[in-house]
Amino acid sequence: MKKVYLLLSFNLLFFNTIYAQFKFGVGGGVHNAAVTEKNNLPNWNQQFESYYTPSAGFHGGLYSEFALDKKANWAVQASLLYTTKGRNFAKAYDSTKSFHSDTSSITSSWKLGYAELPVYLVYRIPLSPKVRFILGAGGYAGYNLTQKTKYEYYNASGELTTYDNKLATGDNVHKYNKLDYGVNALAGFDFNDRIMLTANYSRGLSDFYTAEYGGSFKHQAYGATLVVWVTKSKSAKLKAEAKDSDGDGVPDKIDKCNGENGTAATGGCPDTDGDGIPDIQDKCPDVAGISKLLGCPAPDQDKDGVSDEEDKCPDTAGSPRYNGCPVPDTDKDGINDEEDKCPDIVGSSKYNGCPAPDTDMDGINDDEDKCPIKPGPKANNGCPEIEKHMVDDINKAARSILFDVNSDNIKATSNVSLDRIAAILLDNPEIKLDIEGHTDNTGAVRHNQILSGKRALAIKIYLVNKGIAPERLTASGFGSDHPIADNNTEAGRAKNRRVAFKVRY
Repeated sequence: MKKVYLLLSFNLLFFNTIYAQFKFGVGGGVHNAAVTEKNNLPNWNQQFESYYTPSAGFHGGLYSEFALDKKANWAVQASLLYTTKGRNFAKAYDSTKSFHSDTSSITSSWKLGYAELPVYLVYRIPLSPKVRFILGAGGYAGYNLTQKTKYEYYNASGELTTYDNKLATGDNVHKYNKLDYGVNALAGFDFNDRIMLTANYSRGLSDFYTAEYGGSFKHQAYGATLVVWVTKSKSAKLKAEAKDSDGDGVPDKIDKCNGENGTAATGGCPDTDGDGIPDIQDKCPDVAGISKLLGCPAPDQDKDGVSDEEDKCPDTAGSPRYNGCPVPDTDKDGINDEEDKCPDIVGSSKYNGCPAPDTDMDGINDDEDKCPIKPGPKANNGCPEIEKHMVDDINKAARSILFDVNSDNIKATSNVSLDRIAAILLDNPEIKLDIEGHTDNTGAVRHNQILSGKRALAIKIYLVNKGIAPERLTASGFGSDHPIADNNTEAGRAKNRRVAFKVRY
């Protein structure tokens, strides 16, 4: 009995230690128990073996199972059962071949009861969402609790003699071993993790009886088992785990504020400002803050998005990149270093913080230099002095330009002079030319004004047609406003009727 208590204690301890990972159930079933016997008795197979028949038995007890994977397809299944085993014998004799003098028939039975601990490695194959096919194999250990034998003899006169004895246990002859072990297997169906129905087979590997003759005696059984799991079914567990009464996406099982709409980050509790601190703990529930200040925002005096605690310039709005200070402007040109392509040299926004370029290196930047590709003095706005011979050539040509009387039509004899002026302008693309038309004081003032302007314009058009860009030329008529000689003499009036050119950059 001491060993029985040890077996029970071990099983209960085993179950309770890992209760949280197990499902439990109760079950039992019926089986046919037989004994496979092998011996060295002469003619035993022919004379006796066929008269031994299986004995009806039952098994029942507690079941448990530990899942090995998330879907519980692989699992270890163990149970503590009471199981009956044994066999029957029946034989009749004629009068000439009686057994033990005048015995005409005999029936006997072995009936043994075991406390068994079967252990299976099982695998379930899903057939539908609620039905799985189950296969399993493993071993068992048993401890003999009860052992009885019963004999019934009929003699030739029909008299019955009955023997109903408790069998002796031990390792000697005619005794039964207390311990038994073997292998087992099962196959069947599992319904929604609630009902398990299987067919079972077991075969002993140890001899449970010691005969006076040489032989082996091993248990064998096959039958059916029904198990009802008392823990929640898989679908019930999933349903319970997924239940969300307040519909906030946080299951009731882990919802700290069940009945209030919350977030997963706050354990199902409301968080109005979305700062990860539930309203019940948030001192500023309508303004996003930090946990250090119980949900209130850190102070930011200059409103630059950097809290005063981290702001190195708390009174001046700045940038997080510079710890709350403004972006620096090293060269103090009003363009911060992040946008200044020349952060160490004073520049202008037009050139991204760099100084204006001085292409001709004359000390006058291109923005102020009227001749940015030719060096010149500042007094001449960065342009070189116009060569005297060029001015002389243009003025000489100007004196040879003639028009028809009282007309802006240029005489053909003037083309050579105009072509010379065009050539000078083409060779010096940076210079510009102001064309001025003048008349004497003969005739109406308005007429002279218009005529002088038309003549200046006619010369501009001629030069443009020779390839001079129009923006390099200006045409103006001054009439008789700027005489260079006495209009009271014919010679003076002839000098006043003229075209004048001014060369500039």
